[in-house]
Amino acid sequence: MIENIRFSNFKCLDSNSFCLKKINILTGYNGRGKSSLLQSILMLSQSIRKDKGSIDKLHLTGEFVYLGDFDEILSNNKNESIGFYFELDDPQCRKVELSYTLSEEDFKIGVISGCNINGEDYFDTVGKNDGNLANVTKKEFTKPIPQGLLNQFRYIHFISANRLGPVKYVEKREVPEFHHVGTDGYFTINTLATYKEKISQRMNINPEDKEEYTLQESTSKWMDHIMTGGNISVQGNSPKNKNTVLSLDFGILDEKRTFQSYNVGFGYSYILPIVVSALIAKKDSILIVENPEAHLHPMAQSGITELLSRLAEKGVQIFIETHSEHILNGFRLSALRDIPQITNEDLSVFFFNNDFTISPLRIQNNGRIPNWPIGFFDQQERDLAEIIRLGSTK
Repeated sequence: MIENIRFSNFKCLDSNSFCLKKINILTGYNGRGKSSLLQSILMLSQSIRKDKGSIDKLHLTGEFVYLGDFDEILSNNKNESIGFYFELDDPQCRKVELSYTLSEEDFKIGVISGCNINGEDYFDTVGKNDGNLANVTKKEFTKPIPQGLLNQFRYIHFISANRLGPVKYVEKREVPEFHHVGTDGYFTINTLATYKEKISQRMNINPEDKEEYTLQESTSKWMDHIMTGGNISVQGNSPKNKNTVLSLDFGILDEKRTFQSYNVGFGYSYILPIVVSALIAKKDSILIVENPEAHLHPMAQSGITELLSRLAEKGVQIFIETHSEHILNGFRLSALRDIPQITNEDLSVFFFNNDFTISPLRIQNNGRIPNWPIGFFDQQERDLAEIIRLGSTK
């Protein structure tokens, strides 16, 4: 788990530090750094995945994020390098410092310029500087990078705000060994079809539920729980079916009649990738979700936090970017309930202020937030006060 992250010269987060927990909620004004925090993790992940376990290069363009040229991710001081400082729960790589500079060959790539793990330099000078051009010093890795560091950023599930809506069908695809549903959820149906009989995470809704469910069974049960009616079935994935496409049906009120996804509300298609990702994510991995509230009724928004809280209980670190008070309140409720076994100490909330400062908000053991800042989910109160004021003049 990432326990702390700090930046140097990265976008608008220059010198900012974040103390992270099992569940991390990012909220606040638009364009003030919420996405930048997530992008730092995703950029490192796509770099490690693309280079098959190497941290030599920082790829700004990849499967998760597209950040342009290297100089576009520098802070206003335009220093030549950017730095990432992590504290992890792995003793072999407890404290990690990485720095990158612009590649001379590609403006969209950064190259490693420093790597310090637990106070020891892993990227250092080799050779002799004796005036002989043949012995000019250079820097390179002096020892292997701990596997725990690579795994921390390799196994990430990311559901972006730009998710795929209802579709008539999707093309059958092979699902990779470390399978995820894709940033827009495109591989959700293929994941359900490929692993429909695989036993999913044990995150039962009711204590009396049976010990194990398949992925498709668990997905249907959670969709039904969150959406108050929402079982699913994948069509076209039987061994006898030679079609090259798959389709998804939703049962809204009962299992007797189903509808194709484009004949039901957007909320079903928007929430499905989150549910499936939660059910396939393994311990010590990371799940990042942007705007889980999109197209969802407030009750469903609260319901999705129950699933994500249970996932955090199983050892998956959660990052949520949201503008919904229902999402925040859902996690506050989870911390007060006996099931799942998470507490207020497992929650971090960061409010990104209009002036680009960041306020960590403390959730007390009674669920209250004592340091409630201006602009933090107070628009309803402001609007109601204005309605009352204007209404009294009519």
